[in-house]
Amino acid sequence: MTLTQALETLGPSEGAFAARPSVHAPTRELPTSASIERRLAARIGAARYRMWFSEPAQVTIEGQELLVSAPSRFAADWIDRHFREDLAAVAADVDLRTVRVLVHEAPGIVSPPLEVEAVPAQLAAARRNQPRWRRLDDFVVGESNRIAFEAARRLADDNLGGIRSILLHGGCGVGKTHLLQGLCAGRRARFPAERIRYTTGEQFTNDYIQAVRGGSIEAFREKVRKLDLLAIDDVHFLSNKGATQAEFLHTIDAIGLAGARIAIVTDAHPRALRAFSEALVSRMLAGMVVQVEAPDRGTRESLVTRLAAERGIALEPAAARAVCDRSIGSVREIEGALARIAAALLLEDMGGIATLSIVERALGIGEAGVRGVPPRIASIVDATCEELGVSRDDLAATGRHKRVVLARGVVVHLAREMTTLSFPEIARHLGRTAHSSAHAAARRVRDMLDRGDELPPDDRAADSRSVRELVETVRRGVERRSRATR
Repeated sequence: MTLTQALETLGPSEGAFAARPSVHAPTRELPTSASIERRLAARIGAARYRMWFSEPAQVTIEGQELLVSAPSRFAADWIDRHFREDLAAVAADVDLRTVRVLVHEAPGIVSPPLEVEAVPAQLAAARRNQPRWRRLDDFVVGESNRIAFEAARRLADDNLGGIRSILLHGGCGVGKTHLLQGLCAGRRARFPAERIRYTTGEQFTNDYIQAVRGGSIEAFREKVRKLDLLAIDDVHFLSNKGATQAEFLHTIDAIGLAGARIAIVTDAHPRALRAFSEALVSRMLAGMVVQVEAPDRGTRESLVTRLAAERGIALEPAAARAVCDRSIGSVREIEGALARIAAALLLEDMGGIATLSIVERALGIGEAGVRGVPPRIASIVDATCEELGVSRDDLAATGRHKRVVLARGVVVHLAREMTTLSFPEIARHLGRTAHSSAHAAARRVRDMLDRGDELPPDDRAADSRSVRELVETVRRGVERRSRATR
């Protein structure tokens, strides 16, 4: 039975106390598959429910057990890994004792079950009141974040070689908060009796100000200093806040003297933070400092695959590559791209299959036209030369080195896309008298984009990358230069 069918068959009091004219206290109705499905969908979200339980897996009740029948070992392992606590909590809510995940790989064949014990209702309720931290198990690890991931995992396991503090820094949307919350979740699972606090620089500041104004500074210090782990996100929020920085400095010292752990996240290296005291910067540098870089191509490919699966989007290989090449800055860019693709699929009623053409339309790939103030062509030339390691003189000369030819094509392609210049005007900027050469250069790059051509590794990029990724990287360099000159 699907979730929709289950909802249609529910009576007005299904899963709740029925109102009866009786002096006796109402009794809980017996659980049904429909009520379990409804609770599970409400807990994990309708989209995730449809993807993993509505069709692929069947939910039934047998005695005091909640049974989940998965179509494959992969699906069963995924359900067990990602929905173990949700299934246990739903089962406990209706007084079921255990959860079993069965694998039906073929008619008449059932693999050994995966046992998931249903926790008592009181414990399930307590878990619901705990912070919904992200988990390290769900973090996509790649070359750009492997060291940061290992630092967080080892601190969670108390296996960082005596190091008791870490600081993760990097740009927006690269996974720093996920790592910090995953550290907290891992530490709590490993050491459930420990006192762990996750907060942000803004919340720390607000709590400190309220404590000073309310005369409860000692209570505030009791809360943040007598911990086993303090994890504080977005510490850069403390810029230009001298009193709060001093309090945070004393907090770090107190935690360190007590032998506790501290994990800090900032958007830049401590030495690059604006208006931070030298003493606080020194303390922040005392532990392990790791940069979380923007996801490399391999990491982006894994992220696109996983996030698309979670949204129920099936991406054709060429479409997946286009998303990967377009979203080069952060995980949030990938999430935003997939959200637009999901909206496009709904409008076009494509049944969840995202083709390259749909992705290109959804993300505006290849669209011409200028939005806002167009950049100067000099910015396009500079960004292209910097990315490909060629000089302005190389572009203006008659040399036919592959990298120079590619650079000319990228300049023309982006100039046509980002400015109002004509081909003759672009050609003159490149030192050409005939605009046919600009036409030819733009056509070469367009053909490479259409074919999905790859560039071999070189001294500018350690891994191979697509021409589309190169163009997107240069485009962003142009936009940065344009913003800096306004």
